[in-house]
Amino acid sequence: MKKVLAALAGLALAGSAANAAFITINLNQVFSVDELGDIDNLIGSFATGFANGQVVGVGWDVEIFADSPSYLSEAAVAFGSTTNFNAISYPLTLTPGFGDDFPGTQFYTSSGVIDLVNLGLDFSLDADGLLWLEFFETFDDFTDDWDGIWNGTLTIEVIPTPASFALLGFAGIAAARRRR
Repeated sequence: MKKVLAALAGLALAGSAANAAFITINLNQVFSVDELGDIDNLIGSFATGFANGQVVGVGWDVEIFADSPSYLSEAAVAFGSTTNFNAISYPLTLTPGFGDDFPGTQFYTSSGVIDLVNLGLDFSLDADGLLWLEFFETFDDFTDDWDGIWNGTLTIEVIPTPASFALLGFAGIAAARRRR
């Protein structure tokens, strides 16, 4: 069974049902271990509060350490829904150190939240509203042991789907009728 990501320190939601929610995931000594789908990888799920919500943005301010001979470019995190997690077919993978084919420590920032819609990388959550993450290595230098360490924050932007808005509207109409 996959290990639950206990190293994620916090979760903060901002916004309302009518607006986007910004989920901040604090990373403190989160290990990149083996290739995608390996049972040794650290994973986590986060309740967004948006059933069938749309993930429309991602941002990062992270420091990554890659233990030699592992490269900074090999540390990755995959994002998806419960369906994607169960099938190990995540729709979005982030590799902040892309192109840094050397070991060591580097800081990477997106300087804000990147618009996934314009890049064609946005994706939907399932009815449970859970966002899943899996930290992994694109090349495994140390089998069943960590290759890299993540510290910093990831920011995820989620919006409700139009169907969610419709349900909220119907609930508002029903509440207004009930009061009369």
